Amino acid sequence: MKVDLGANITDISIETIEGVIAQNHGATLEEINDELVIKGLELGFLDILSQKYQDLTPFLTGNFDYDEKNQKYQIRKNTKFRTRIDVHLRVRYFMISYMRRMEHEKYQPTFDDIVLNIMPLLRNGVTPEQQTILSVLEQIAERIGEDRWRLTIEGQQHLFDSR
Repeated sequence: MKVDLGANITDISIETIEGVIAQNHGATLEEINDELVIKGLELGFLDILSQKYQDLTPFLTGNFDYDEKNQKYQIRKNTKFRTRIDVHLRVRYFMISYMRRMEHEKYQPTFDDIVLNIMPLLRNGVTPEQQTILSVLEQIAERIGEDRWRLTIEGQQHLFDSR
């Protein structure tokens, strides 16, 4: 099915879902549904979308991972965004995901570790420069010692850190 613009509704849906997931570091069914309704209204295909995807769950589980713990859909591990999403947003999404995993493993990665782990996931679309990766890293993490990084915990006071 194509919209008047010539875009495939499935492609627009995937792009919308990936955008919500990237923006929110995972997305609930409600967040995804809300964005799809808005996009459907904006582009004039809400009626077709409603017919094609009466229940989004099978489509979502077929294309994305579901995290039972936080009840959010995620981009599948070791897969790339299929659509064109801003490079900073893509870097941020994969970096937060990687840094959270490192946090669970109680490991503080080096900048090189981070680049080596997220760069393969960023191959489709514009490949970011290391400076872009560093600027995103500085927004979401703090440097520990010479070249180790730790995800910052927003909203919490760091009692003994001197910032």
